Amino acid sequence: MFVKLLLNICLLGTFLQEIHGQGMMISPVSRSSAWRLGYPVEENFHDDDLSCGGDIRFVQNHGKCGECGDDYAAVRPRPNENGGIYGTGVIVKQSRFTMMVKVKLTTNNLGTFRFHLCPLDQTNSLETEECFNKYPIMLSDDSYEYAVPEFQTTFNIEVQLPYIFCEHCAFRWTYETGKDVNGHQKIFRNCADIMIKLL
Repeated sequence: MFVKLLLNICLLGTFLQEIHGQGMMISPVSRSSAWRLGYPVEENFHDDDLSCGGDIRFVQNHGKCGECGDDYAAVRPRPNENGGIYGTGVIVKQSRFTMMVKVKLTTNNLGTFRFHLCPLDQTNSLETEECFNKYPIMLSDDSYEYAVPEFQTTFNIEVQLPYIFCEHCAFRWTYETGKDVNGHQKIFRNCADIMIKLL
């Protein structure tokens, strides 16, 4: 009886882990993870779970997600947006033309990665979907989407940056999982503060 109960608990744990895919952008390091590299920012111990407020909130918000992975219904600036608790404007990377992006998944649920950029003109500028949609980021193979291979958990992806000067840009990673969770694909987002130099 005890062995059967223990086996069921283990199976349930495996199932829950399987459907609760998580991840974070390591380089350029996301606003919520920057503290891990010694940047003077607030600590977020749930920095690998910026999934639009979680499954229930995502459904309640009719599939809408905050620009940088927060609960869409939260007051702006949301915690991971420019001006939010974690969005303090600390530039974590300077690049030009191309950039290597490193992503870590704590659970691989297949799916795709996409990247976008949003120039922030003022210190209190907020990211918008319209801004991110103007600057989709192309990968080194000239595609805009990276298919997540099975079993891999660390990814190094070269991207092509747009030909613009940007003193302060929000660089966004979006992970749409390939496994159905409660009738939808789970979405994770991270934003990082970068600078793009042309010279």
